[in-house]
Amino acid sequence: MTTPPHIFLSAGDISGDQHAARLVTALRARVDGVTFEGLGGPRLASVGVPLHEDLVSAAIMGIGAALKALPEMIGLLRRVAGILDTRRPDAVVLVDYPGLNLFVARLAKARGIPVFYFVLPQLWAWAPWRVRRFARVVDEGLVIFPFEVGFFRDAGIPTTYVGHPLLDALPTEPPLREDIASRPCPIALLPGSRPREVRGNGPWMLAAAKQLLARHPDATFHAAHTSPEQRDNLAILARNADVPLQIHADDVHGVMASCRAAAVASGTATLETGLLGTPMVIAYKISPLERRLANLLLVPRNVGVVNLVAGEELCPEVLSIEGDVDALVAALEPLLTDSDAWQRQRDGLQRLIAASPGPGAVDRAAARIAEQL
Repeated sequence: MTTPPHIFLSAGDISGDQHAARLVTALRARVDGVTFEGLGGPRLASVGVPLHEDLVSAAIMGIGAALKALPEMIGLLRRVAGILDTRRPDAVVLVDYPGLNLFVARLAKARGIPVFYFVLPQLWAWAPWRVRRFARVVDEGLVIFPFEVGFFRDAGIPTTYVGHPLLDALPTEPPLREDIASRPCPIALLPGSRPREVRGNGPWMLAAAKQLLARHPDATFHAAHTSPEQRDNLAILARNADVPLQIHADDVHGVMASCRAAAVASGTATLETGLLGTPMVIAYKISPLERRLANLLLVPRNVGVVNLVAGEELCPEVLSIEGDVDALVAALEPLLTDSDAWQRQRDGLQRLIAASPGPGAVDRAAARIAEQL
């Protein structure tokens, strides 16, 4: 009698945790008796995966934070090595989160355990020479953009295009909220999913909102967040900034789709906002060290995911060390009216939507892993 396969998973941020949880559900539907354990967050735990560490709650963003957490990460990797030695999973499945997951892949490869990487990191955008490190330890990459196949295959990684898992969770019809869309000039403020992003980007976006409100009194500002704690933090920041920010619980997609424009932290939220057809400014506060490292690591001129997918600067990007409020206001203000800039974005986003594949990325990834198991 064949023993059901056992899989070790590692997902380290909110979106990766969500993708991994859906992947677990899809694999259970395809592979009888498959079991899991690993590293992840609340979504993986909610589908019954035993976790050895909650990486999502302690998500590390930025070079400085990564250096401070180095001793803890080394200890975690020692624990993972012990688990791989004693439990001997049939496969290791990694989801995004390249920093830690590269080391998990090395541990698995050294023990002869197959490594699947769902949502291979965007190495073509950030320090592309790093792909050689992944090629040595990844047995198969499951990528989310069609142009990634050639890049990773050329580097020596067997690669399958499965589509973007974001499309699995995105509503097929824009979830318009009448209480937002009926306003003359609703603007979304989406500072990011992580606590550090809310603390860093939130006050900056609210300062810009205050300036815009003084010049455009019909503007209203809207936000949503999946975390009740971060919703409370946003409310406190808005009161401190004296900005009437309306927070619509966790209805992030409703806010994205119902506003005429948005300020969005760089990341997958920019692609979500774009695929819902809303013009935006991509905004992110960075440290001086991160700016210097970006220049050294050959980071491309555009870093917003929606712009990388579009292959052009469809949406303006404001990456600021000091939180330049005037620069953010200058980028946002043309989107408050039916200007040429607003219309160009609308047209460009419609082209992007028309070219996007449909949902099913998670099922295709599960099918490929099940086939290889």
